Amino acid sequence: MALFPVYGVFAGDFVPHLVAVDTEDTMDQVAAKIAVHSVGRRVPRPPGNAGYRVQIGGKTVANEQSLLQVLAETGLKPLEWVTVSWNK
Repeated sequence: MALFPVYGVFAGDFVPHLVAVDTEDTMDQVAAKIAVHSVGRRVPRPPGNAGYRVQIGGKTVANEQSLLQVLAETGLKPLEWVTVSWNK
């Protein structure tokens, strides 16, 4: 368990956020930690529970993967960009 800083941006928002996530967080949890800064503020919440999709380097990653697994697969480094959008 270690804190890992990323720049998170929610699709449709113009404000990126520096977010501390945990290496044991799932990508769903990472998405929620990023989304809380945008959804309901500058990004409207859609009706129903759409869920989130996470992209790193333009590639979508599985929501059930832990950040530690994603770090090993993608080579994500601290302070790199993570994009979150609504699951379609």
